[in-house]
Amino acid sequence: MSSPLSETLGIRAGSRIAVIEPPPGLAEALEPLPEGVERLTEAETALDLLLFFTHDARHLVSRMPALVRALSLSGRLWIAWRPGTAPPLDEVLVRQAGLEHGLVDDRRADVLPGWTGLRLRWRSRPRVERPSPRA
Repeated sequence: MSSPLSETLGIRAGSRIAVIEPPPGLAEALEPLPEGVERLTEAETALDLLLFFTHDARHLVSRMPALVRALSLSGRLWIAWRPGTAPPLDEVLVRQAGLEHGLVDDRRADVLPGWTGLRLRWRSRPRVERPSPRA
């Protein structure tokens, strides 16, 4: 038995989420959502998870600045696309769009039948080492 879509996407209890341009049937596929999830209809700010559906690279590139601004520091952005579309949109283009905005990918999954998704998150900053105590 497969995991519920909300679990696959990493939706946690109490999360603030938004879905942009969802295909038919997504709302039903997300159920049941964990307790206390706040589902917003627009990409506001400080979102824990944002799921964006797109059909082409130009559309993705034009929307990326607003999508990135909507994320919290620990937020995740799922970009979902239909493989085999024309003009082609694939994992490499999605990854590059994320890198241009300081995001790296950390997971790939089938979001819905016919839709592939790549999850992006903020790039980790290198840890600063603490100075050793003075003698």
